[in-house]
Amino acid sequence: MNIKDLQYYKKLYQEKRYTKVANFFHVSQPAITAAIQRLEKELGTQLIIRDQSHHEIRFTESGRQFERHATQMLKELDIARQEIQALKMEKVSIGLPPIIGNYYFPAISSMLAKENLLQNMNVYEDGSQSLFFKLLTGKMDMALLGAIHPIEDEHVTSHLLARKKFKIIVSPQHSLATRKSVAFQELKDEPFIQLSDHFIHPLAFEGLSKKTRTHPPVIYRTNDIQIIKGMVVIAENVGISFFTEIAVPEYAPVIALSLADPGQPEFLISLAYRSNHILTPLQQKLVDVLTKQEQRINGS
Repeated sequence: MNIKDLQYYKKLYQEKRYTKVANFFHVSQPAITAAIQRLEKELGTQLIIRDQSHHEIRFTESGRQFERHATQMLKELDIARQEIQALKMEKVSIGLPPIIGNYYFPAISSMLAKENLLQNMNVYEDGSQSLFFKLLTGKMDMALLGAIHPIEDEHVTSHLLARKKFKIIVSPQHSLATRKSVAFQELKDEPFIQLSDHFIHPLAFEGLSKKTRTHPPVIYRTNDIQIIKGMVVIAENVGISFFTEIAVPEYAPVIALSLADPGQPEFLISLAYRSNHILTPLQQKLVDVLTKQEQRINGS
């Protein structure tokens, strides 16, 4: 089956016009027609119904089904090309969300350097959801992802590396600052300064709100953690916030309170890569080092 024929077919399915497809690929219209005829002959079925009177084309049931397979075949081919190119470079491309990149990754970087892995890594920063999509489409080899539920996807192999709590963040001058913990229901009237939907924190916050039937007002959202910390500390009494504990080191100017609620959400850090991806020796070494490191930390 000709790869170009698949590309022509996919584009024709999108555009529904032979002339548009021919112009896009800079070929003649008869070349597109011939490609479709080759596919129909090879598959032994009609893919397209041609309505000459209205200059339109419609796809048969077989044609619609084949489009899905053509799209998947082209996707897998693209991933294969990217993976082979990565093998030539002898590098590991890895995705890091902002919080994991800023607060978790530095803690393990010395260990990665010791194992001669750090210099062989190409790091890409983005939100966990964006990185997950890029991982599936072969844009990177693996990723450290944040989530509030274990990753369950047949296309992805994941290793849970860490479980972290969420904390309530207040100013040292706040009335709650002397507390060690607080129940979420106690915060029903507290204004929150929150991370945006680019992060998983809003999902955890929403889940906690529904579970406790408590809906504190969210007065401001931003992608910048430092802005939130600054607003909580400097702009006294403006609001409080909600972070995973790894984003609040002990030397931070804010006060982190534990949540007293049972069954509260957790910030899960997982190493993930595509299930059908054959790990190179370098990639396998990275997986082994990260999983063994967490086993040592957790005492298992």
